[in-house]
Amino acid sequence: MTKLTTGALVCAVVSTLSGCGIFGNDGYFRDRGDDYQMANSLPPLRMPAGITEKPQEELYEVPTIAGDVERGEFVVPRPQALNVNVGLDRVKIQKLGSRRWVLVNQPPDEVWPQLHYFLRTTGLQLAMSDAGSGTMETTWLTFGESPETKDKYRLQVESGVQPDTTEIHVRHLSAPMSAPASEAVTWPAQSSSAEREGWMIDEMSTALATDAAGTSASLVAQAVGGGKVKVQVMEPAGQEPFVALDLAMNRARATVAHALNTGAYRLHKEDADQGVYYVTFDPDRELSDEDEGWFSSWRSGRGEDKIAQSADGYSLEQVLANVDPSAQLFAGIPGVGGAPASDIPGYLVVMRQVGESVQVRVRSTRGKPLSRARASELLMAIRQNLI
Repeated sequence: MTKLTTGALVCAVVSTLSGCGIFGNDGYFRDRGDDYQMANSLPPLRMPAGITEKPQEELYEVPTIAGDVERGEFVVPRPQALNVNVGLDRVKIQKLGSRRWVLVNQPPDEVWPQLHYFLRTTGLQLAMSDAGSGTMETTWLTFGESPETKDKYRLQVESGVQPDTTEIHVRHLSAPMSAPASEAVTWPAQSSSAEREGWMIDEMSTALATDAAGTSASLVAQAVGGGKVKVQVMEPAGQEPFVALDLAMNRARATVAHALNTGAYRLHKEDADQGVYYVTFDPDRELSDEDEGWFSSWRSGRGEDKIAQSADGYSLEQVLANVDPSAQLFAGIPGVGGAPASDIPGYLVVMRQVGESVQVRVRSTRGKPLSRARASELLMAIRQNLI
């Protein structure tokens, strides 16, 4: 009764204001959709002398309109959503946990010659360059502030988890100046200096981002890193679809957890060691405020996501107890089964190491396979948000 009274009061106020000239062509809330046609062009901003301008790209590019358009008879096309234009950022530094790498929105065979150019122009000589393995190693170099040590870098170039992208991983090694240069190098699991690794990552990403002409591909590097595909959505005939990740388990856990808390997904509970994640999925979450608008949201009364809110009330132990113990995918996971079947909302995402790849599947909260179409939809949503 309170909501009805409040709504009626607001409608009455809006109706009253509309008679006072607030709405309509001359009112405050008039339609401003055609105002852009009266805008004047301004010259671009000019940087002061001595400052290098950083290249910029439009996030919301207005499509080109052919022909003349009369005022009042045209609806301005909406720009694409940001998640569609995510590839416009050509170079970025990605981070998962303590790991950092450079992500380039170009295939490896185009990035490989750009890296060679970067190393030459910075005076870093290569001791080894192997396109087949995607590896470059510099010769020994010295930093002025550390004359007692010498340093070496390794660049590992790989296909990214998204199509036509490249990952560049940097490893730094420091050794005493007295160490023989001819000795075989044993690369550590982590860089000797995180600061000097960061220096190379920052310098390299800046150089690649400003290389506007670096679009030619290298014939030598057409299969950089062996041309390995890191992520595939597999749909074998007569079997359950799954995502195959050609990644180390630590990286696979981190990137899947990221994807399961992005876009339409919400990650509620997880046991990374067991490879089990309890999630909900709601495509409406991907609607931006611009898509719905304040008045639309007020009218719909949509409020918080009730499914996700309900899912927050379950522990992972409760969800696993709801799994049918006959589901082989959950064999060996403590706490599976033992509770009466309940209608728990959401899904269970399960990761398993199979051979050299990590397989990701989506099941119901009873542990049962989904329909092929639904499983493919949910898996594609995971695949699109991997980093």
